[in-house]
Amino acid sequence: MTTRSVLLLLLLALAGCARKEPSPEYTRASERFNKLYAKELDDAYLDPAMHEVEALLEKVPPDSLDAQAASQLLARIRENRTRLEQVSKDRDTALAEARTPPNFSGRSVSPPPAPPPPAPGTRPPPAPDAGPPSAPSAGMSTSEFNRLFGDCFEPAGPVEVNGRGTRDSFAMVDSSRCRSALPGMQNSVVLADSQTVLGVVPRSALTRVFVDAGTPAPPDAGG
Repeated sequence: MTTRSVLLLLLLALAGCARKEPSPEYTRASERFNKLYAKELDDAYLDPAMHEVEALLEKVPPDSLDAQAASQLLARIRENRTRLEQVSKDRDTALAEARTPPNFSGRSVSPPPAPPPPAPGTRPPPAPDAGPPSAPSAGMSTSEFNRLFGDCFEPAGPVEVNGRGTRDSFAMVDSSRCRSALPGMQNSVVLADSQTVLGVVPRSALTRVFVDAGTPAPPDAGG
């Protein structure tokens, strides 16, 4: 055998030894991943069974034929899990904030003055019959407010009224019909209790405060 033949055989032997083999761990991991994803789509990344896939991928030898594919799949699983966990966290935070009712306060919010009492021995003059009111006003009954204007107003949160405690507030619904019927009410808020409309105040007179549990609302500037 010539020297050239010996060298050729040695090169072939070395090439055979350096040949990369496929990884059985990657094969099993890939099969499990495909089954999970086909069944659950992106939710599969949050499935506890995906940890088994990761464990198999981590066992893929770095010199195997599938080392690069295993590394890419492992990175894909972890990146998507982190993304979906953040989406879930953001959604839970938004829902918690939506369930927290807003609180309104303002030093200019006061109940309407009581009418003067009639003189002794006299009857109060009858109210003029001017037809139904064209807008909510102080002294109107809550039932009348709901009957005449309820479809154009929606709850806007509790309001602290000086001398009266917490009362309900109502803001006008953002619709062309309501804006046309009540042009002066778009930037106002109706204050009412279970029986009577206490007044109508501009939104600018109120300070909206989102109150966290256990955190008192800040005092109104100027007292």
